[in-house]
Amino acid sequence: MGKRIGISYWGFCQQFEDCNIANTPDGHRYGRPMMVDEMLKRKHEVIALQERRELTPYPGLLYDDDGYPDLDILFIEWRWPTWKNSGPKSFESDLKRQVDLLDHYHGKIPIIAWDTDLQITVTDEKRWPEMIVADPCFDPVTLTKKRHRLTWWSDFSEFFDSCEGSVMYGYIGNNYSREKQFLKYYASVSQSFRHVGIQTMVYGNWMQHSPERPHPRIVVQGYPNIAFVDRVGFFESMKVLNRFICTTHISKESYSERGNVTVRFFETLACNVPALVPADFYAADILGDDWTVSSTADVFDKVFYLMKLSGEERKNVVDEQRYSFRKYHDFHVASAVDFIESFV
Repeated sequence: MGKRIGISYWGFCQQFEDCNIANTPDGHRYGRPMMVDEMLKRKHEVIALQERRELTPYPGLLYDDDGYPDLDILFIEWRWPTWKNSGPKSFESDLKRQVDLLDHYHGKIPIIAWDTDLQITVTDEKRWPEMIVADPCFDPVTLTKKRHRLTWWSDFSEFFDSCEGSVMYGYIGNNYSREKQFLKYYASVSQSFRHVGIQTMVYGNWMQHSPERPHPRIVVQGYPNIAFVDRVGFFESMKVLNRFICTTHISKESYSERGNVTVRFFETLACNVPALVPADFYAADILGDDWTVSSTADVFDKVFYLMKLSGEERKNVVDEQRYSFRKYHDFHVASAVDFIESFV
């Protein structure tokens, strides 16, 4: 029998081809519609409880951004205080709505808080002690209670075939807390790549001025051999990713230590792009031992090797990485929905 599932997210739930809004940090546009589709397939009623940001309603998804409908369970993609949603000049409603939902439903129905950015605090856990906390790490954080592991997920469909003739080594991601890894795995190798006809490309918010990060002028001066491009819409970013020879999955230090296999791993597989994994990542061999890197020289050697392959040969590499990835853990969206259902 279907259940009434409330979901709270601050982002977009759209068909991939419709994901054209660029200026948003929403990191879950890839997996969210898959989760909703899987829930609808199981005859659940799914209600989005934050302000709708997608231009048109997602097929089958219901919306209620100011009420408190009867629910069997509430699934929250955790939000935390930022300069946009808290303080005297705040202009986004996600945090206030999340707090209101938690205060209303706590103790009445199961609430799963999925802490994808590892931002839940001791204060949060004490304020809502019956909240079920999960995070995507292989080694979940422990504060006042034991957490559940709920990894990012996929249906493992593929967007594109591998491209031919690429000359770009690239990174799609914003300028947040990855300075050491960015320097080691991208900036330090960028000049050597130019000498052999490979351009290092970076897409994201690097050229946008913000109080949260260095001024774009400093970024350009610091990385003279890298071409920086502004954010593009999600589906356009997947087309860009598909044109890369390869990418390297750099992570925040806490993600690397605990094994937060971020959505970027799933996106590269969907785009049929080979990826490299730093050796200090918790699950460094998740794409296979051959694709672990520990130095700038490793990155150069592997990317240069991949550049010389045909599109079909690079697709074979991705197929091997996909096999290793799926063997390492069950990342299928069906298992994620099984997890949510288990608390109803």
